[in-house]
Amino acid sequence: MNKKTENKIKEKKEIKSQESHPIKIGLEIHGYLNTTEKLFCKCKAVSEKGEKPNSHICPICTGQPGCKPMLPNKKAMEQLIKIALVLECKINHDKPLVWQRKHYSWPDIPKGYQNTISGANITPCAIAGKFKSIRITECHLEEDPARWDPETGKIDYNRSGLPLIEIVTEPDFSNSHQVVEWLNSLVHSLSYLKTIKPGAGIKVDTNVSTYGERVEIKNINSIENIQKAIEYEVKRQIENHQKGIEQKRETLSFNEQKGVTIKMRDKESGEDYRFIPDPDLPVVKLDEKQIRQIQMKLPEMPEKKLEKLLNKYKIDPENAKILTKNLELVEFFEAIAQQVDAKKYISWITIELLRILNYNKKTLDEVEIKPEHLAELIQTVDQKQITELKAKQIMNEFIPKSYSIKSKLHTFTKISDSSEIDNFCKQAIENNKKSADDFKAGKQEALNFLIGEVMKLSQRRADYKTAKEALLKLLK
Repeated sequence: MNKKTENKIKEKKEIKSQESHPIKIGLEIHGYLNTTEKLFCKCKAVSEKGEKPNSHICPICTGQPGCKPMLPNKKAMEQLIKIALVLECKINHDKPLVWQRKHYSWPDIPKGYQNTISGANITPCAIAGKFKSIRITECHLEEDPARWDPETGKIDYNRSGLPLIEIVTEPDFSNSHQVVEWLNSLVHSLSYLKTIKPGAGIKVDTNVSTYGERVEIKNINSIENIQKAIEYEVKRQIENHQKGIEQKRETLSFNEQKGVTIKMRDKESGEDYRFIPDPDLPVVKLDEKQIRQIQMKLPEMPEKKLEKLLNKYKIDPENAKILTKNLELVEFFEAIAQQVDAKKYISWITIELLRILNYNKKTLDEVEIKPEHLAELIQTVDQKQITELKAKQIMNEFIPKSYSIKSKLHTFTKISDSSEIDNFCKQAIENNKKSADDFKAGKQEALNFLIGEVMKLSQRRADYKTAKEALLKLLK
């Protein structure tokens, strides 16, 4: 039995075990919105990786006495609207949205409170949505706290004030594998919107209940750890129930090294946060017309793109999945399809284009490769004006910016003249006598080597079939 089969059997057993108990799982997903500035100041919004601590801060985001916030980041609110629309939420444009102060007594909260459009007795930004059959309670905007290292006591305020989206689900999940599949779909869809800061990932507070009160596992920062934390916590609660131990509401952390949950504190209630409206921030009123305009510009989501590739363009499922992993890639394909038979030449995108991007460690949105330039290149191969090998070599030069080959076509033209190719073949044999002798001795791979040498000598312009026939004739 191979490892993959073992994992599938293990997964089925875990799901069956989890579903045999009254398990309810809900998620609170936090994502860094893709803005250039923080939520209430002009400081650069950066991810914490590779940045010098406290290098992007000001009196506002460090909570200095007497410093008041600037007007909320408009781009952050627009991105929240995009996400709410994809989650099929009702956006509360007809009601005032009030910024509240949510009070904490933690070192990573410089002001002593967090600004958020959430809390008791207020209107959230968006409510009552659904994504992949899971109900969305609400999604709202808030600011991120700083980064506190409890071991050293040091605080990095680079993160303080970054705009966060929080998506709260109903407890509709019944097992960890369902959570993982749903989160992967959510992250994939959000990547199409370009609303979450690249590389920043998501943080998830996971609420789990079995036979008692729910517990909240705070700030799990990878989908793998979310799955491990849920599985451990479900097992722990069930075992405690069997021992007669009552489960109370509490807040936990997940120790990924040990694979266990650890109690941090008893779970706070809404009253503990002492929510009050922030007098320094204006009430937000969303514009219904702006919401409609944003909705009209939303891209098609991955499922819609996949359906179109399979049904309209008749692309095989494997290549269709490759294309839909990235919005730029699938839209690049659709643009190519307007000019050439994209199904016939799908490998030029899913293999050759990805090859040069991966080699240069770039994504499609980081370079300037125009679909019309690749379509033009494909057409010259289809019309037998240049060789496929030469075209692939030209593609290497499309990083960082592609170009039209029309003006240079005379230097790329395929060589089909048999006498010219004969000369290349003779030179290849002369330069590689051992390979020629190896072929004569029955080593077929030596012929491929000699053909490769002919291609080098001709700068990949020699017709492959003609070169092979010429070599075979000469080697006899």
